[in-house]
Amino acid sequence: MSYFEEFEQANVKPALQPTNDSIAKQTRSKKTDIPLWLSNNAPRNVEELRAVRYTLYHRCSRAEFKVSDKQDNETFVLSGRQSSLLIISNKARRYLLWKLRTLAREQGWVGRRRIELFAL
Repeated sequence: MSYFEEFEQANVKPALQPTNDSIAKQTRSKKTDIPLWLSNNAPRNVEELRAVRYTLYHRCSRAEFKVSDKQDNETFVLSGRQSSLLIISNKARRYLLWKLRTLAREQGWVGRRRIELFAL
């Protein structure tokens, strides 16, 4: 008897395929929530950028950005001008902070002082 015949007779069941309600699908959908929230609630100037970053670092409300429904140290709801976002972990919070740094570089809000100092 060959190895493959033994394998077939062992009644090995194939791995379960993920269903529509699987964790993988839920995780993918949560990754799209942050860019969507940011597209509607992105800071319009440096002061708003500081306010939202303060809110994320200290998990407390500031200016137009409100923190509510603190369930534990990692989970809370961040409300902006137009919508709310459920932050479910430190990883999600850090991802949003990274997206804000990227936005600040694109807008030219970061590095301005450094350039001005070298121009003097």
